[in-house]
Amino acid sequence: MSDSTTQQAAPVLPPPPFAGQEYGKEPDGTYLKNWNPLMLAEELPAGKIVGRDFLGTRVIVYRDAEGRPVVQSAYCPHVGADLAQGCLVDGAVRCAYHHWKFGPNGDCVDIPGETHIPRAVRIFSYPAAERWGMIWAFNGETPLFDLPELPNVSEDEVVFRAFHRGLRPIEGWIGSSNLVDFQHLQTVHGINNPNPTKVDFGDYVIVVRQESEARIADTQLFGGTWLTAHMQLSDGTERFFMAGSSQVAPGWSDAYFLVAMRKSQADELGPEAAAAELQNRIDYMHKLYAEDEPILFALRFRGYGKSTLIRSDKYFGKFLQYIGRYPRSAPFDV
Repeated sequence: MSDSTTQQAAPVLPPPPFAGQEYGKEPDGTYLKNWNPLMLAEELPAGKIVGRDFLGTRVIVYRDAEGRPVVQSAYCPHVGADLAQGCLVDGAVRCAYHHWKFGPNGDCVDIPGETHIPRAVRIFSYPAAERWGMIWAFNGETPLFDLPELPNVSEDEVVFRAFHRGLRPIEGWIGSSNLVDFQHLQTVHGINNPNPTKVDFGDYVIVVRQESEARIADTQLFGGTWLTAHMQLSDGTERFFMAGSSQVAPGWSDAYFLVAMRKSQADELGPEAAAAELQNRIDYMHKLYAEDEPILFALRFRGYGKSTLIRSDKYFGKFLQYIGRYPRSAPFDV
C-alpha cells in the first residue's frame, strides 16, 4: 500500500537570492554525485515523455517497454531540440524536429533518409530507478551507493505516502545540514536534548543516533541531500520519514518527502484511522518545513572557514568539510 500527493511546481526559475555569491552557486558547474527524486511515480504514465530541469540543464523521463523508468539528457545532439516535445515510437524517443530516434540506452536507432548512423550520435542515459513512490536518477555514470532506505525497516514492511513539497531557492545540502546542526533542532523546532550519542561520517552516508527519555532517533543522510529517519517515542509509538531534494540548478533544489508506518500498525488502526495518522504526519512535516524555509530562503550562507563556528558546532563544521570533499560530476549533455 502506498500513496503520493503532488503540488504544481513553478514553471520558471527566477534568479535565487544571492545567486552570484558562495551561498547559491556551485563553484565549477558540478553537482553532488547522488540519487535525486525527479517526480512522483504517479506522474509518469506509460507512453508519455516528461521533461524535468536537472543539474542546470534538462532531462527527459519515460517508461520503457517493461515499465521501468528511463532518464536521459533532453537535448537532441543534432541541433539541440528538446526531446520532451517528441514522442515514443516503438519504444524509442522520436525527436519532434527531424524525427531522429533514440533507444533507452541512449543510442540513436534511426535517422530518416540515412543508412549510416555515427556511433557518436547518442544521448546520455542516467542510472534510474522507481522506489518509494518516486522516480530517481543518479548524477553520474555508475551509482556510488544504493537508493536511500528507511532505518530499521524494509519497504515491504511499511505503508507510506510520498509528497512533492516544491522548488526551493537553496542548494539541497544546505537544508540537509539540519541533521547535524543540533543547535538548530532545539532553537527552531523545540526538540529537547537533541545532542547525539553517535555520529558516523561515511563516504556517502552519514549515520546519527540520538537518545533521550522522550525518544530514540536513528537518522541517515544519503549523498548529502536525502535524509531518512526512524524515531521510537517513549510511549512506544514509531515514526518513519524521508526528506530531501533533487539538484535542479545552481541555487535551486526541488523538495520531496515521505511518511510511513509499519503495516502491522496500519492493520491494527484500520484503513480510516491509518490514513488519518499518515495525514497527521504529513501535516507535521509541513510544519517543520514551514519553520525552516523563511530562514533558509533568506540565508546568505557562509562556507566552511568563513562561518564563525563554536564548540557546539563540531558536527556542523565536519558536515561542511564533508560536503566540500564529496564527489561531484558535471551534467552529461552529450
